[in-house]
Amino acid sequence: MKKETKKGIGIGAGITLGLVVGVLVMANMNTVMTVDNALDNVFPEGEKEISWQTVYIWRAIGENDPGAGTGGFMSCFLLNYTETPTVALEDNTTDWNTTGGNVSGYADYDDWSRDAVSENPFYVVVRCCFTQAQAMSGGAWNGSRTRVTLTASGDETIAAYVIWGNGTAETYGGGIESDNDSDFDKLYINFYWDDNDDGYSIDDDGSLTISEIKIEAKY
Repeated sequence: MKKETKKGIGIGAGITLGLVVGVLVMANMNTVMTVDNALDNVFPEGEKEISWQTVYIWRAIGENDPGAGTGGFMSCFLLNYTETPTVALEDNTTDWNTTGGNVSGYADYDDWSRDAVSENPFYVVVRCCFTQAQAMSGGAWNGSRTRVTLTASGDETIAAYVIWGNGTAETYGGGIESDNDSDFDKLYINFYWDDNDDGYSIDDDGSLTISEIKIEAKY
């Protein structure tokens, strides 16, 4: 029988408000911004060559606003497995912490941990934004030229699995555009990961640690 618990918030060492049976945590590492010089999948575009470039490597940040004219990580949260991600993630809500009972484990603070109900299945979701220089071609947004790699361990393992922002549900997740308007300066995509079975979950008194989120665009 599954244990029902009160949700609490663990900050730093884990100050708790309520009975904790599972916790989602983020690895305590420094945020790094890099440029990926890998020349894989290079294609000509006129006289310009394009390749996968690293937009951002996220390691220890909660809710984030990349700022005007900048793409990158915005938030991470757990979407209940009872939801249909291709429908739910079309919502362009910036703060998913306020969307109601369909979201848990929302990333509020740096180096945070968040209590969650154990054995309650979920999708892992990473919300990102991309600039026109990063994800627009021919005057239109092209989400398929974006991708996010997630690495997590603990009660569940996600071994550097890549999800493309192609707007469709793939076997192990998908990149769902929540705002695609060519007149706007950014494209917003909610990337989600699915175990293609019964959802990811945290065991009683267990944990899930997200150690890295790598955001890329081909430009």
